Amino acid sequence: MLDLPLSEIPLVFLDTETTGLTPRFGDRMVEIALARFRGDAMENFYTTLINPERSISPGAARVHGISDPDVLDAPRFREIAKQVRAELEGVVIVAHNAPFDLNFVSNEFRLARLNAPGNLALDTLTLLRRFFRFRSNALSRVADALGIERETSHRALADVLTTRAVFQYILGELKPQTLRELLHLQGGPIPWADTEVREEIPLPPELEEALRSRRKLLLLYVDEYGSKSERWVSPVDVLMRKEYVYLRAYCHLRAAERNFRLDRVLEMKIESDG
Repeated sequence: MLDLPLSEIPLVFLDTETTGLTPRFGDRMVEIALARFRGDAMENFYTTLINPERSISPGAARVHGISDPDVLDAPRFREIAKQVRAELEGVVIVAHNAPFDLNFVSNEFRLARLNAPGNLALDTLTLLRRFFRFRSNALSRVADALGIERETSHRALADVLTTRAVFQYILGELKPQTLRELLHLQGGPIPWADTEVREEIPLPPELEEALRSRRKLLLLYVDEYGSKSERWVSPVDVLMRKEYVYLRAYCHLRAAERNFRLDRVLEMKIESDG
C-alpha cells in the first residue's frame, strides 16, 4: 500500500464530537462520522450519535450543539464498535488534529474491551503546520481562507467533508505521488493513543472528583494583585506551565474559560449532588 498511487488507496475521513477535551478525565465520544473515498469517488459513509454514558460539558455542547437529550436514545459505542471496525478495515485514516480523534476512538475500543484498529493515519493539521502559513490552522478558518464551502454547524459529517476538501488542497500543493511520500512529508505515522509521558500531578480530592463527575466547584481565589473572589467554575483540564499547576475551567462569573493557578486557590468546595 505504501507505494501505491494515492488515487488508488482507500481513505476514510474521520471526525468525532465529544463530551470534553480528553479521555484522561473520562470524556467520551458523542458522535462519529466516517466517509470512505477512493480518488474522487465517495464509496461509503457512516455517521451516528453515540450515548456517552455521561453528561456533555457545557463548553463542548456550545461547540458542536449536541445536548444530553440528543444522545439519550443513541447507541452506546460498544453496540457499534464492530460496525466502526468494519468501516476502517483496510483503509488509511485522514483527520484534522488526528491525535485528538484517534485518542478518543482508541479509548472507546478499550472501554468496549476490543483492540483499536491501528490504521495508518494522516493529519491535515500537522501538514498545514509544517508547510503552510495560514493565520489560523483551525479547520473552519482554513476552509474559509481557501474559499471552501462548508456547513455552518460544527458536526462530525460536516467536518469530515471539510477535512477532505482541505486534504485535496494539500495534495495539490505538495504533490506527493505515494502514501510513503506523504507519510514522509508528515514526519511519520500518527500514533493511535496519547503517548505523551505526563508527570503525575497530585490534585485536591475535590478537584479530582469534579473532573470525573463534571460537577462544579466553588473557588475562593486570590489573583496576582491580592484581590479575593468567590466563583463557581466547571473544571475542564489541569496543566503544568513552568513550575505552576493550573486549572482550566469555565468561570460562571465571567461567562468564559479561565486558567486558575492552584496555589492561589484558598478554598475549594464541590457542588452537592442535590
